[in-house]
Amino acid sequence: MNRLVHEFRELAQDHLQLATLEARLSVITLLRMAVVSMATALVLASAWGALVGAAALWLIGMGLAPVWAMLLLAGANLLLAVLGWLWIRRMSRWLGWPATQRALKTSDSPDKGKRGAE
Repeated sequence: MNRLVHEFRELAQDHLQLATLEARLSVITLLRMAVVSMATALVLASAWGALVGAAALWLIGMGLAPVWAMLLLAGANLLLAVLGWLWIRRMSRWLGWPATQRALKTSDSPDKGKRGAE
């Protein structure tokens, strides 16, 4: 029996060590993913800037004054930003699990019996 307890403790220690190592690996992997995500965002932002610059040069080449070309592209970027913000705002209502909250409120309501009688 003593041997069985000893082997159980060793097994538990091995599992705890494995969980610790996997947690450390997960944190390191998450940090690496965050760094790569930030670098990717920087590359995408610079690519967007290059595309907007190319569009500005094209508009200038078409005869539009440089000031108006920049204002037009700035306005287009602001419009895209507002549309993105509105879309995010609309999608955010699902973050609070509204259907689940409504279901829990109606099933836990003390007035449940009164509503059924009406």
